[in-house]
Amino acid sequence: MKRLGALLIVPVILLAAAGPALAADGPPAAMGFRTFAVLVGVIVGLFALAWAAKKYGPYARVKKTIGLDILGQVPVGPRAHLAMVRVGRTILLLGVTQNTVSLIKDLEQGDFEKTISEVDA
Repeated sequence: MKRLGALLIVPVILLAAAGPALAADGPPAAMGFRTFAVLVGVIVGLFALAWAAKKYGPYARVKKTIGLDILGQVPVGPRAHLAMVRVGRTILLLGVTQNTVSLIKDLEQGDFEKTISEVDA
C-alpha cells in the first residue's frame, strides 16, 4: 500500500508544477518553455510509473514467489514459438502456440549446462 501512495505522489507533483505554467501572464516564449518542461516531466513520470508497475506489479510478485523466470523465446512460426522457462532449479523447454502450451523437454540446471557445453564444443 505504501508503494501505491508513492506512485500517486508523482502525478500530484506534476499537476502542481503545471498550474503556474498554465496560468502564467508572461511572454509567450516563457510560457512555451514552461509548457514544454511540464510535458517532459509528464512523460518522465509516465515512464517511471511503467517501470514501477513492471518491477512491483502483480506479475513481479508472482514471479518472485514461485521462482518463475523466462530465459528466452524463439519464434518457429507465425503464431508459435519455443520458450525456455526456469522454475526453481528446473528448466523447461515449452512449445507455445495460440491454443496450447506443450512440455517438450524437462532439464535440471546441471543437465542444461552440460547440454549447452556439448553443443558449443
